[in-house]
Amino acid sequence: MTVRIRWQEPLCTALLATTMLGACPASAVAKPAPGSDGYVHVSPDGTVLGPDPYYPKDGNGGYDVDRYSLALDYAPYSMFLSGKATITATATQELDRFDLDLRGLTVRSVTVDGVAATFRREGEHELVITPRTPLANGARFTVVVGYDGRPEPIATARGRVGWLATYGDSAVATGQPRSAMTWFPVNGTEVDKATLRVSVTVLDEFSVLGNGFQVSDVPAGVGRHTVTWSEETALAPSTAMLGIGRWEVERITLPGGRTAINAYHPCAVDKRKIGGRLPEVLEFLTGKFGDYPQSAAGGLFLDRSLGYTHGAQTRPVYGRAATIADLVYASAYQWWGAGVSGKMWRDALMPESIARYAVWLWDEKNGVDPDRRYREMVAKVRDDAAFWAPKLTDPGKGTEFAPTAKAVLMVHALRRLVGDDAFFQILAGFPVINPQGNQNWHDFELYVSAMTQRDLGEFNHAWLDGTVRPPDSLLFPGS
Repeated sequence: MTVRIRWQEPLCTALLATTMLGACPASAVAKPAPGSDGYVHVSPDGTVLGPDPYYPKDGNGGYDVDRYSLALDYAPYSMFLSGKATITATATQELDRFDLDLRGLTVRSVTVDGVAATFRREGEHELVITPRTPLANGARFTVVVGYDGRPEPIATARGRVGWLATYGDSAVATGQPRSAMTWFPVNGTEVDKATLRVSVTVLDEFSVLGNGFQVSDVPAGVGRHTVTWSEETALAPSTAMLGIGRWEVERITLPGGRTAINAYHPCAVDKRKIGGRLPEVLEFLTGKFGDYPQSAAGGLFLDRSLGYTHGAQTRPVYGRAATIADLVYASAYQWWGAGVSGKMWRDALMPESIARYAVWLWDEKNGVDPDRRYREMVAKVRDDAAFWAPKLTDPGKGTEFAPTAKAVLMVHALRRLVGDDAFFQILAGFPVINPQGNQNWHDFELYVSAMTQRDLGEFNHAWLDGTVRPPDSLLFPGS
């Protein structure tokens, strides 16, 4: 398993212990406490940042998931999903109760270490579990949740995310944020990355695509089969995907001899001309970002409009309108997004900005002058107050990805400010020192300043935290 960089949990535990000791007599024995509803973030210096301000009930404290193993049975003509989720985790405090995130769906049973546990539903998506015996700090435990129902997607400003099903046809789990909780119980915070194994039983006429590698495809009774996919590199919940459909599967060879798997809806086979360029795109991006950071590659091309491209780890999902630019973006997201992820959703544009700028680099290779492109874009929005208003470091709940164009302009301005040598060292270096880790804007700012040996406070204030057009000296640095 890839080593995961996590500063938060031990600090949360230490702070919780301090609070409990301060509240009890010295001779009293501290009782197990419930894990927090909403993941509490703590910075490396011990500053408590609190829950994600956009989705404060998402994620949960008190434990760290190591692995999700899902056994699903899907009926495409009733669009009914039956599931058993086996979740292996480690307690990061003494726990008498803990939560998982599951939106909709009916929970039928819960066990903790093989013993039936008490459970209840609370709020929009909380599954509150009380094990028969409290869990000790540091204990490794296994939760098994039986559930079923018709999953429903979540509406966002970009489009619907989560479980998207069509009667008698495909069912696809895709999109971000918050998509995973629509189809399996999860610790819904980006900082709790875990491995994922998914087995799906479905009619023989349907195939299954997931993250990572296909492990097996075995008969499951008359006219049915079970397909298993496994991603052994820990992933953030929002980068999980699943595709059940009558896919046309294509295997292509990547540089170095590895094989990538692309799948196409029968009404989207014209997208083969895009998916087939994956080897070329990955070869280009490794020249900019360094070695490909994931275990597998490929994509799922749908016949429906999504409103976004989902950079799912190892296997992005593309809508009907996908272009070569989407392929470049989703491939770059494997370094910046699936590799280095944000800590909170207000950090979404940190990796997103670089992944989107990769399209500019690709176009530059093909003869498009990025400086001219930049100046033309700035000219169009120069006096558009609404364009400059969102803070890149805090764009707002529901609009995490909306200021993407401003974020891409910022990246090019940074390139012009620090010069190409330092800029490309940053693009390749930051993912390398944070493999499959979680970083926020502050971490990125510190890294850029350290790499360039420059005080970039004025630039960061104007571009990252600013709500008006940056001054010309920072809008056109180096002119």
